[in-house]
Amino acid sequence: MARLPRLETREVRLDATHAYLGSAAALAKEYAGDEPPPRRIRTFSEAAPDDLGLALGLLSRLSDLGLVVHGPAGCAARNHPALAPLAVTDLDERDTVLGSGDVLADTLRKLDATARPAALTVLGSPVVAINSDDIRATVAELSLELGKPVVWVRTDSFRSAVPATGADAATDALLQLADPGDAPRDFGLLNLLTTQRSVELDALVARIEALGWRVNRLPEGASVAGLQRAATAAASLVLDPDTLDPLAEGLERRFGVLRLGSAVPVGAAATTALLRRLAALAGLQAPVPPLAQDERGLAGHRLAIALPPAWALAVADLVEDLGGEVALLSVPHVDRTHAAALYAFAERRPALQIHVGEAQGFETAGLLRRIAPDALLGSPDVVAQALRQGVPAAVASPARLLGAGAAKYLSDLLTDALEGRALARHAARAADSPYSEAWLNRSPDWHIKQEVR
Repeated sequence: MARLPRLETREVRLDATHAYLGSAAALAKEYAGDEPPPRRIRTFSEAAPDDLGLALGLLSRLSDLGLVVHGPAGCAARNHPALAPLAVTDLDERDTVLGSGDVLADTLRKLDATARPAALTVLGSPVVAINSDDIRATVAELSLELGKPVVWVRTDSFRSAVPATGADAATDALLQLADPGDAPRDFGLLNLLTTQRSVELDALVARIEALGWRVNRLPEGASVAGLQRAATAAASLVLDPDTLDPLAEGLERRFGVLRLGSAVPVGAAATTALLRRLAALAGLQAPVPPLAQDERGLAGHRLAIALPPAWALAVADLVEDLGGEVALLSVPHVDRTHAAALYAFAERRPALQIHVGEAQGFETAGLLRRIAPDALLGSPDVVAQALRQGVPAAVASPARLLGAGAAKYLSDLLTDALEGRALARHAARAADSPYSEAWLNRSPDWHIKQEVR
């Protein structure tokens, strides 16, 4: 059996960085050439997600895909509604030292017998990185025994400091399950790669279907059969580029499914451009009229945006188009896939502060104290940090930002955040902060150092 090639981390494959604080212009310059940007590390870090957690979250969305986490019970935690059946080998200290291949095989058999999934996957954990269990051999043996695909998801939680590497591991597994056999190309089928659900997404799908496309959504709510259909589609549209772009790339490379390199459709202009491209691809002659956008409510406000990088850059553009000012962008990571959007934004706002780092609460708290935006819109964990600092904040869901209604959604979020000033002040007074004044008054990037190679 030939060895699978090593799974490259986002740091190696796309020059990803997970630790940065500085101007947009300086960060854009680092990605302007072919040389990789300086490799930075944190000499102090709070807890953060890892590749296992992200891969588990992605794969959990397929309803008939059995998941086995090979590790201690705590490694199998998933913090969102999930469809896929899940089991964990629950390794103990002895297994960590001596190995546990038999435990893995028995767990796979039990999950198959109880849930009857269409396929099974095994996700590695830190324990496997220590005891070197041969997962690859076990899944090959069980695939023959059970008569169905059993696939290794190459995670271990140590491989990368960028959790998005877990999406690459999950993609590698999904592509092994996507073999369509002799099924012909379906030129009317469009893959919609997303982990989202919302009325805005449903409205976008309806507009796409009105152009003559049939839409195959993946992986949210999909099945293994849907993966196999994906390999026969005409094209793939990615709505979660930071995690699902590798799946679109793999479908194009292995099965010839065209990958559409469109911007995230946030706002009327971006959505109109996307629909026109899909209409042209479908051979539709009638022009797609421009979508109307409700332009209101952002002028005169300084906002902090904390979202995944592709979404954050798209929202930042829209905020400034609507008259607002972006005072801070906080994103989990940045890599070469963001270079063009980053460069375009840096031309408009070269001095804008960009913070790169996921789940680093003390960094966010210190920045918000210094920058003092009117409000923060973003992910729940950063919103909680903002409220503890007395900054009005509201949770922005990427799924709600799709389409022409993004402007109204942002305006409504800002209104909600500003009307909650009293809540922010109360949270700041009541919060038992884990950070002392001396800690927060330190230089916000004192612990981010350039790695010595």
